Amino acid sequence: MNPTFLMPEQLPLPGIDPAPPPLRRARSTAPRKERPPRSLFFAIFPRPEDAASIAALAARLKDRHALKGKLTEAHRLHVTLHHLGHFPAVPRETVQTALEAAAAVAPPSFDVVFDEAMRFEQSKAFVLCGGGSGTSALVAFRQRLGEALADAGFKPERGFTPHMTLAYTPRKIEPHSIEPVRWMAGSFSLIESHVGEGIHEVLGRWPWDRTA
Repeated sequence: MNPTFLMPEQLPLPGIDPAPPPLRRARSTAPRKERPPRSLFFAIFPRPEDAASIAALAARLKDRHALKGKLTEAHRLHVTLHHLGHFPAVPRETVQTALEAAAAVAPPSFDVVFDEAMRFEQSKAFVLCGGGSGTSALVAFRQRLGEALADAGFKPERGFTPHMTLAYTPRKIEPHSIEPVRWMAGSFSLIESHVGEGIHEVLGRWPWDRTA
């Protein structure tokens, strides 16, 4: 059996300094890019009585799927129609142009039916959604608003999946049918969202209802 030899520790040669340790990458001191604190979008909010019913359904679905975290509060439930961007401070001229474009569109007056619940993989949003005749009037209304915004110089996105966000969750939830939820779309609003503060500031509503 060959003996095992232990190599002696290598010593530096005379007149030659030992190699310096590898340099560590310096941590950047530049501040992280933060999401601007304001966003601007058009949305349809259900009437208070409809919102309360949807919130109750959301609570049942939360129990069914053992979801953690907060549900969207009833008064914040909405369908986003067109997102106009994120801003450190929303330019007043942008708001004015959006208000004028929206005023040229007849307000909605139709029912929306959601008959499915699912989670969007990218955003982690747990939503109510639907298709076919249950959301066709909603899709058509969004198209008319988008055309008015395009005429005013905005660049609205074409893609649209009608939905209402109930919560955000890391849990994977496959699309599944639910008892159809019917609610009335009777107005639409321009909203300035105070990002991270839970504030939706109504800049305009058509038709304007001071009791809403």
